[in-house]
Amino acid sequence: MSNVFSVYGSCCEQFLDTLFLPIALEVDFDQRTATAHIPGVLTSRARPLINKFTGEPFHVALARPSGSVEFTYAELGLGTTAVTGGLDMAYEDSYAMLCVLHFNQDGLIRAQ
Repeated sequence: MSNVFSVYGSCCEQFLDTLFLPIALEVDFDQRTATAHIPGVLTSRARPLINKFTGEPFHVALARPSGSVEFTYAELGLGTTAVTGGLDMAYEDSYAMLCVLHFNQDGLIRAQ
């Protein structure tokens, strides 16, 4: 049985060397905010979607109780990310998904 990482890997032609670096991660699921930082490689933040009429945070979530190889529940928001090094890219206020992942060698573990 494959998991989501083998699916993603099958789409890649080129692989970079594995880096062993500290990861600073802060997540507040209730507020739908997150920051991640890997020195010299990645800076990322997530924030809630904003209702264009009221200017207030807008709550959107996805629930996938079956049929998913990725997650069972996710909060959606806006993401800003900058990656440097072997793979340069940057996105501002694009798609962000905050979810708790439970995987083992066989894939996604669903809550019992």
